[in-house]
Amino acid sequence: MAQPRFRIVLDTNTLLRGLVASTSAAAKVRRAAEARLFVPLLSKPVIDEYRIVLTDEEIVAKFPEITPKLVEITIRRLRFIGEYLRTPTARFEYRRDPADQKFVELAIDLQATHILSFDQDLLSLPRSGEAFSPAVTGRQVVDAPTFLDRHGAALGIG
Repeated sequence: MAQPRFRIVLDTNTLLRGLVASTSAAAKVRRAAEARLFVPLLSKPVIDEYRIVLTDEEIVAKFPEITPKLVEITIRRLRFIGEYLRTPTARFEYRRDPADQKFVELAIDLQATHILSFDQDLLSLPRSGEAFSPAVTGRQVVDAPTFLDRHGAALGIG
């Protein structure tokens, strides 16, 4: 049976959890990306946010295992194996949480199958009163444990 070709946008919180909790669903997803079991989707705005958040003084103080070197290595790995779009052209206005727009716009432009997030604003997007763009319809917005429950067996991870 052919392996599914998932195209996934990882929000920053999912990546953070994937780096600090080695047995978590987010870590399993991160390792699956590094093993090229799916295509991670990246853009300059998303990578910029990864760097800003993952090197923030409060994050580093709380999680000393998150070093600048680890952040750079992780981003370089994802960029090497993923699909990268420097500047997304899709425009999606998300008044509820404008900081999350970059993830949705990337999902639209690179035709993501999923956005993985622990952010309640993103997770509620398909059910919210926001105008969920027809271009996003069919894309699933789920957290890492839900993704693994639904697709882990098909990817050979669990």
